[in-house]
Amino acid sequence: MTKIKTITVLLLLLSGMLLNSCVKDKVDNRIPLLDVSNKSASAIRLFNFSGTSLDVTVNNIPLTAYSSGNTGSAGQSTQVGLSVFPTGTWPNADNGSPFTVPNSLLDKSGKIHLLLQQRASDVNFPFSLDTIIANDVLHPLDYYVQADGTIRVLNRDNVPASNGQNFKVRIINLGRARDVLGLNGPVSLTYSDGSKVNDLLNNIAQGSISPYVEMPYGAYQFKLFVSGGMSIDPTKQLAELPQLPNQNPCAAGVLSQEGIISRVRTFKPGGVYSIVITPNFFEYFSCDKASRYGSIVNSYRVITEVDPGVNYTYARMQAVNALPGKQVTVQVDGQPAGGVLDYIGNTAQDMAQHPAYTIYIQGHHTVQATDAQGTVLATADINLYPYDNYTIWVYEKPDGKTDLLFESNDMTGSLYRPNSPNSPVPDDGTDGTIRRTRDNYAVQTRFLNLSPDLPYATFTNDQQFFLPVSNNGSDTIRYPSAYIAQATGRMPERNPAIIYSLGPYQEFSTLGGQHSDGGILPRLIRVFKSEPGNLPEIPGTLLSGIAPLDATKAYISNAALYTPGKLPLGENGVYTVALVGKTFGSSEPGAHARLVLIKHNK
Repeated sequence: MTKIKTITVLLLLLSGMLLNSCVKDKVDNRIPLLDVSNKSASAIRLFNFSGTSLDVTVNNIPLTAYSSGNTGSAGQSTQVGLSVFPTGTWPNADNGSPFTVPNSLLDKSGKIHLLLQQRASDVNFPFSLDTIIANDVLHPLDYYVQADGTIRVLNRDNVPASNGQNFKVRIINLGRARDVLGLNGPVSLTYSDGSKVNDLLNNIAQGSISPYVEMPYGAYQFKLFVSGGMSIDPTKQLAELPQLPNQNPCAAGVLSQEGIISRVRTFKPGGVYSIVITPNFFEYFSCDKASRYGSIVNSYRVITEVDPGVNYTYARMQAVNALPGKQVTVQVDGQPAGGVLDYIGNTAQDMAQHPAYTIYIQGHHTVQATDAQGTVLATADINLYPYDNYTIWVYEKPDGKTDLLFESNDMTGSLYRPNSPNSPVPDDGTDGTIRRTRDNYAVQTRFLNLSPDLPYATFTNDQQFFLPVSNNGSDTIRYPSAYIAQATGRMPERNPAIIYSLGPYQEFSTLGGQHSDGGILPRLIRVFKSEPGNLPEIPGTLLSGIAPLDATKAYISNAALYTPGKLPLGENGVYTVALVGKTFGSSEPGAHARLVLIKHNK
């Protein structure tokens, strides 16, 4: 038996050797790509605030392709360079295009020899930069390349907010002491209405850095003004790139820097941000528009110091009471949202309201509305997902019962164009990315009919539609489905808001395909009684007993921020126009239908 076992083992070994001798390895003769995706990052991070695209060389390794107009490595690049700069250049983006040097590029002493050159086609104020930077792991530093070719070095904060639902923000004032528009000196951060954000963000002097301030995550429309003492100077508002300061070569003297549009931004929970003021280059047409000229003006960017990644946890909700004559408390899982809510129709006419937001954990939640006696008026369940933003409306249905409407607020300025002219493929429901359009500077408005005795309402710009209007969706950002024949307590399933794009645009700027609807913003918003169907009555009958909403007042956060006579027609933001109350024959005091406006961003 032992001999048989030995022979069996030998035969198996010989079989294995024969089989392996028949298997041939496939050899790939291509040069393998250098995988730098998993290489660790150093403590050196650079920002391009120069106003131009840059070519970069680190320790004699070109990381960008270098244009033919520059000397040296014309047309060359490297695999490591393409992994950092896929376009072959270090671009000039609004956020400074942060670039963290990989550890693999450090020399043996932990340093980099950095060479920067402007792209020949982008040169406004020529400079080149040649410097040595040491990697300090214990003290991470940020390096800001500025428009004059200098580098400012700042300490980096890698510590997120102490509360996971908050973000941190600070001001870094690196502006020029002498600014052509007088935008120098201490600055203060405000909300869209000019109210101060926090005392720690007031009067930040030239060359100074403010402490960090923690704030609840969400959508904010910050503004930055030159300030002194307790007050801001509305005529000296700083522009946020790529927005332009007010300049006109045909005007004598310096223009007032007021009414400059600022973006609505969502600041992530756990994020760390800096509002950085630097001198920046702006290009304009000459007075005859036959040539261009440029100037360096103090302006700012919002940069991300720490990106917390995807939000998997938090959502936000606010509550509004649309029941005439009643005070209501909305409870989410037994906890009040916004306290005791008075009827929204009791607020001042032609003034946007800002219901308080509460942050919630994603998942299932039970919402109840109770009256002043504690009687439950309505109950509903909602599943919240990260970044959800809802307004909970307590309203009366046509049958007289109280109900809850969850209005989903899109804070991005986005629309979906089912028949977009830019789309080469049919809308088959597989990929809608190419059809989504976004306006970063926009008046975005949703319309709601919450009147229990008006089956269908149409909202208009005075007595016309919100032009241009298009039923096939081929070329409009104001779809009729958003405001025509709105049923009580119902919302459109797709494109539920209309948008007016506001910029960035200025008459003497380099246009570059930019546009503005600022001149056609609505002035009076009216409501009509409509009848949908095969023979629709649209817009229908004007409800003359309901006062129109004066958009020229309601869409302005604070008229005191403007010189008399220079008010814009509206400010960008995310809004809801709602018809509340009873439209016909109500004898209840204060219950007559009216239009109210909610502004969902601060």
